[in-house]
Amino acid sequence: MMLDDPAEDSAPRTVGGYRLVRSLGRGGFGEVFLGEAEDGTRAAVKVLHASWAGDADMRRRFAAEVEQARRVSGFCIAAILDADPGAAQPWIATEYIDGPTLQRAVAEEGPRRGVELHRLAVNTATALAAIHAAGVVHRDLKPDNIMLAADGPRVIDFGIARAVETTSVTASGVVGTIGYMAPEQLEGARLTSAVDVFSWGAVMVYAATGREAFHAPTQASRIARILGGGPDLGDLPEPLRGIVLLCLDKDQDRRPDAPALLNLLIAGPQGPAPSAAHPAAPQGSGVGATLVAPVPGTDPTRVAPPSGADPTRVAPASGVDPTRVAPAHGADPTRAYTRSVPAGPPSAGHAFAGPAAAGPPSAGHAFAGPAAAGPALPPPVPGGTGASARYTGAGGVPPYHFAGVRFTDPGALAEAMQGNWAAAVRVFGDTTERAALGAWLMDDLGDTVVDRALFRRHTDDANLALASFIGQTRPDLPPVFRGRGATLAELGALFSDPRPVITGAPLSNEMALLARPEVLRTMGLHHGPDPAAYQRLADDLDAAEHAGNTFHQELTGRLAGWRSAGPNVSPALILTFLLHPERTVPPSDGGDAGVGEWVDILWRRVDAFPGPAGVGHAAAIYGAMPTLQALSRQRRYWEERYTKVSTEHGALRDKVEQQQRFFRIRRYCNYALFAFPVGIVIGISGDAEWLGDLLVTLSVLALAASVVLSVVLRVGYGDPVRRGQRVMELNNAAAQLPELTSGVERIRADLVHARGITGA
Repeated sequence: MMLDDPAEDSAPRTVGGYRLVRSLGRGGFGEVFLGEAEDGTRAAVKVLHASWAGDADMRRRFAAEVEQARRVSGFCIAAILDADPGAAQPWIATEYIDGPTLQRAVAEEGPRRGVELHRLAVNTATALAAIHAAGVVHRDLKPDNIMLAADGPRVIDFGIARAVETTSVTASGVVGTIGYMAPEQLEGARLTSAVDVFSWGAVMVYAATGREAFHAPTQASRIARILGGGPDLGDLPEPLRGIVLLCLDKDQDRRPDAPALLNLLIAGPQGPAPSAAHPAAPQGSGVGATLVAPVPGTDPTRVAPPSGADPTRVAPASGVDPTRVAPAHGADPTRAYTRSVPAGPPSAGHAFAGPAAAGPPSAGHAFAGPAAAGPALPPPVPGGTGASARYTGAGGVPPYHFAGVRFTDPGALAEAMQGNWAAAVRVFGDTTERAALGAWLMDDLGDTVVDRALFRRHTDDANLALASFIGQTRPDLPPVFRGRGATLAELGALFSDPRPVITGAPLSNEMALLARPEVLRTMGLHHGPDPAAYQRLADDLDAAEHAGNTFHQELTGRLAGWRSAGPNVSPALILTFLLHPERTVPPSDGGDAGVGEWVDILWRRVDAFPGPAGVGHAAAIYGAMPTLQALSRQRRYWEERYTKVSTEHGALRDKVEQQQRFFRIRRYCNYALFAFPVGIVIGISGDAEWLGDLLVTLSVLALAASVVLSVVLRVGYGDPVRRGQRVMELNNAAAQLPELTSGVERIRADLVHARGITGA
């Protein structure tokens, strides 16, 4: 298992009057310690890493963040006690919260329920209101950054917070935690306080269910679900359920701000909670917020057409699809499309002209004229070209309205949706809207081209569903995904540089969404010079990702130091290597010889497996770079520690042996002093004067030697207390050596086993 590295970037033991007791955790920007002031006050002291402390821009941003955070009211957050952005290693001391994080509490005790959940929601929303009132955006609100103190929850870690004034002008990169990041945050767009409201909604889902709102097996699928799918709210109860849905709206402008959120939590929503796709109408309005105001002098129920446009105009079609089957003559003149919408008051964005049909249409559709019965849908016009089928007939085709335009041809609709991806993905991301579109295609038009599953199954990826609809309906169009061209040439240009993936730049999220086999296969629905190229690329991506994950599992299963290393095989990096094989080169070791040794060993596996498998192995090595760096640091620490303790042990052993030798000799000399009285007695008796003289002489010499040895011991080895301490130090060093020896041998054994795995 991976070991902590106490030698890495060690901070001073005293910071700003706080004695650093122990480390509480470390991150990419700094390390947090438990600190104690002279009066016993405890604080969480964050010290900026030495590598960042030398960066002038980082110092400036750190100082600005400290100044902004000082303006946040101290209730419901970990208040700032002191800070020094100008120190050699800038630091900030905040209130120490003695309690578990929400992440740990839910994992160990289970989801929150009832009053406890509501109290958590109110307190955290209050904290957000205080943070935003100070002009600060947290940007990384998640269960790990909410501490459950005895007197209530507290929001912590403003380490990556940014001032609203800064983030509203320019994006500073994607910072946050996947699963709790807002769509605009994932896309690297300009950020506002709305990102924290989205994160708050995701946190509440986790607190109530024990799982993420947008949970999925891979990072790419989690990103896709956040951008185009719906949240899984589990058994989240009302009224909190409706409030959370508002906060998780894809459109940041439709989310409540923190004060409005707090008001909703305190007062409760009036009437049924609106869904994320259908926000509440403005106060005083009887219809949705997006309803177009009528032009004075016109029928108040009729939508004003665009200037100069024929209000009855139908979007032109581009040709007849020979595979599209027209519905049988005599179809129900009331049209299934109009019947598919539930009865009730119109939703946001609806406008009607003429009498209501069997039920009002769903959001986003406008109708001109009565829904009168008409003749059956005529067959496609013969002689058409392209993949689009053009349906004609006076009043025979009920229109579908998208982006203010009436469509009677699916091909023209698909082309318009590809050109206005953001509006189209809202249709596919809303269950009701998608069902209405499916009813229009299948029941009203009798379409047999588009897969029914697009409209009858739940989808977590609206972007992929939209791309599939466009590809099936208009394969003659160039492939596009999320509004970005996706021809092979365009993919090659986008994936020409692996650095965004390696550094986590905003573009990496877009690359991750494209680098999925299902997306590539969907792009392959479009006609091109090599229709099978996308399929081959998707198959290679599948094979490479499998090989990379298998390689990682082999390393974690056989190497002790890898057991806690999570898999991080990036499909985006794989696709980069597949499209540009020349980019498949070993990662830089950054001047770290230990990392370089690991890379040299592991890269043998890449050389041994050409093709997709080798590409997958290369991506696994790039993904394991944080592990390699940690292993290298640990190896240096353990080897340096072993060398130091081993050297100290050898020196102590020699010195203790010498001092004990002198001590024994002096003790023998002291014993020899007893010969003095014996020699005197023998000399007086006169029986053996020579023996008496000898004993007296020996005792005098022993006395002199004892005095000399006492001086030597005192001067060379210290007083008895120090000599005793030296013996204890030797025993302690001897006790450490087995553990240090085991650690060093384990690290070296991992290198040996890795060579065996890769054949190095």
